[in-house]
Amino acid sequence: MFRFCCSRLAIGAYSLFMMEQKNNPALKGLPIGQRGKMTAKLYKALSPSERTELEKRAKAMPSRRRAKTKAVEKKRRTPSKYAQFVKVNLPKYSQLPHKERLAAVAKLWKEQQKQQQPQKK
Repeated sequence: MFRFCCSRLAIGAYSLFMMEQKNNPALKGLPIGQRGKMTAKLYKALSPSERTELEKRAKAMPSRRRAKTKAVEKKRRTPSKYAQFVKVNLPKYSQLPHKERLAAVAKLWKEQQKQQQPQKK
């Protein structure tokens, strides 16, 4: 895979020239292929002093920054009553192995639910 390189985002002299020629009225009506050819001819016709000036301006232009993606924070679901119950009561059975501990907490939950049902009616 290719690695990200800041120098690849820098603007070169030809790119700057193309950006400046974007609004050139002589190139406005041309199709994109011919516009590229005409821009290349205009660039090749520049004098060496004009090219060096263009290169200086290109180096002075700030390079484009890579857009940073924001980490999307997912909303956490509120824990169910059972999950809260397990979290509170699991330490009470720390001496038991994990499977038996969960079974004991589940049994305690069922007993508690049976006791609460007659109270609701």
